[in-house]
Amino acid sequence: MTDLLTTEELLAELKRLGVKGKEIAVVLGIAPSAVTGLYRGTRQLKLDEARKLMQWISGENTREIPLIGMAGAGRWVEAVELTDTRLEIPKVIDAPGTFAVTVAGDSMNLVLPEGAFAIVDVKQNELFSGNIYLLKNEENEATIKVYRNDPARFEPQSTNPEHEPIILGNRNYQVIGRVTGALQKF
Repeated sequence: MTDLLTTEELLAELKRLGVKGKEIAVVLGIAPSAVTGLYRGTRQLKLDEARKLMQWISGENTREIPLIGMAGAGRWVEAVELTDTRLEIPKVIDAPGTFAVTVAGDSMNLVLPEGAFAIVDVKQNELFSGNIYLLKNEENEATIKVYRNDPARFEPQSTNPEHEPIILGNRNYQVIGRVTGALQKF
């Protein structure tokens, strides 16, 4: 592949490779709607974005992070650490201490479907409303939820109405880190 691909040729190559719009959004650090704009021709691909995509699809712009276990999305799941499993992610997600967990359950299925890999940045543990966090309780169980304030709580993002918010103050929780991205198998 040469550096002389047009935007249309690059997007066609990504489509041929089976790369999904959400993956392109993660690599470029843009909203999925902006990727839709690229395919519709209402947004132009910037030169630095084209370079990132070309490096990514050629394998030059990836790195490995540990896949440390599972996190519940519905029920709490024991936080078991796997030591030798690695996951390849785009280098643009470049935060030391980043790791991944496999999502187990459907309480976050609107944003993190079951089986997806949630990418967690442990340095981002300050709570901001609307962000997604990995939590651990006193029983060493983990779950993923969206933080909302006023009142402070962690909420599911699900099509399943059975899932309830976790109200802060009822139990002790540790914020492990913020979910900064996700990868999923298709």
